[in-house]
Amino acid sequence: MEASLERIGTQIDRDLDQHIANIQSLIRQPSMSTSGGLGIREMAVRLQKAFAELGCQDTALFDTSGNPVVFGHYDTGASKTLIVYLMYDTEAVLPEEEWISPPLEANLVELPPFGRCIIGRGAVNSKGPLQAFLNTVAAIHAAGEALPVNLKFVAEGEEELGSIHVADVLQDHGASLQADALFFPAAGQQANGHTTLTLGSRTAIIFELEVNGERWGRGPSKFEIHAGSRSLVDCPVSHLLEALNCLIADNGNRILVEGFYEDVVPPNEEEEELLDRLAARWDEEAYRARLGVKAFIDGLAGRAALKRLIFEPAFNIRGIYGGDSRTGDVNVSKAIIPHRAVCKVGLSLVPDQNKVDIVEKIRAHLDRNGFADVAMRVRPDYLRDPGAWGQVSVHDDIVVAMLHTYARYGIDPEIWPRSPGGWPGYLFQHYLGIPFLSGGAGHGGGAHSSNEYLVVDGHDTVRGLADLEKSYAHMLYEYASL
Repeated sequence: MEASLERIGTQIDRDLDQHIANIQSLIRQPSMSTSGGLGIREMAVRLQKAFAELGCQDTALFDTSGNPVVFGHYDTGASKTLIVYLMYDTEAVLPEEEWISPPLEANLVELPPFGRCIIGRGAVNSKGPLQAFLNTVAAIHAAGEALPVNLKFVAEGEEELGSIHVADVLQDHGASLQADALFFPAAGQQANGHTTLTLGSRTAIIFELEVNGERWGRGPSKFEIHAGSRSLVDCPVSHLLEALNCLIADNGNRILVEGFYEDVVPPNEEEEELLDRLAARWDEEAYRARLGVKAFIDGLAGRAALKRLIFEPAFNIRGIYGGDSRTGDVNVSKAIIPHRAVCKVGLSLVPDQNKVDIVEKIRAHLDRNGFADVAMRVRPDYLRDPGAWGQVSVHDDIVVAMLHTYARYGIDPEIWPRSPGGWPGYLFQHYLGIPFLSGGAGHGGGAHSSNEYLVVDGHDTVRGLADLEKSYAHMLYEYASL
């Protein structure tokens, strides 16, 4: 294994200029799922061709009612098969004037302290890592080596929209997608070289609550009216606030819905041990500084704060809209009683909460407490996979392989039992029963914002593109050896 990896590393170094150009070319092809699907089909066709040119014996575009999923199967006759999950869609680039380099030119720009970086939409999230992994596979071939595992590429074009149709593909093509584990190539280091490895993900439900006067039977029913009538006429915005206060208390930190917490599973022995290790290393002050918050809920700190962050569900009001929503000038105001009010809510759920069950409990709670008129709208695909969260063990081969890989680069990652957020790996576990993991020894930043970048040069602490690609090769070989 070591001789093979040395030859592959030499090949990556030799081909680095071409590998940079490959990433730049991919970024220059727009594929913005959040901007009307600009360039999505073209990118999907391009990836299918790339998989074939890489040596995949079987490629396909799995059409959905949304954007296609691109499939490629590279069968080496190995004993293990790895799904390589990829996302080829990106967020939009606006506002373009905030970029220091045009977002679709993918220019090399000097960014201290990293040296050269590729700047462009998708540089780190995640066209850069996507193409870097393909570069790695090409380098393995060019070095005269064989892939140590079979690969099944699954590239979706709707991750930024919530991976709406991945479940359809997994249901319709599950027989073609059988594998032992899933790997999502990423640049896993932060700007200071700090690295985390997460072993699971939560799931989310996004819904809207709406009050309108016509459905309520009180307040303005068809249109906003003059505020002079407020002494006699109810206000839908106030009714919406009352409905929210029926659902939550203590600044939204305690959820009042009957049975909401009854399926929450406490951390097991392995997770408690990982939590102890994480608490011993966690830089709480730096975490708060990064978020820009002065204190955590209920004054929580240390292990208790981490336990709540990782293992407890949360109810978040993302926004409330109704009537005159202009801000910034108290002298500008519209004297009205609004006829409707809407709020967006994000629920973060944990094992073993069931999304359908939770939605039903919220609806029933509102009805029982006098808010049957409050409309609740949930995106249908959120309810298709009721238990859509995921969890893997630190002892799973894919995790052990990634830890061995990081050790080669002197990286000792913080291991989080579960991510506070989520990504689509849980869907593959749900439908295929396989563990999932993301990682890579490199860095990028600015995902979803201006000046998104991927580090090319790097330094002793933050690895550059060559090491990112080598770490993918190391992970493949480490996984095959277990």
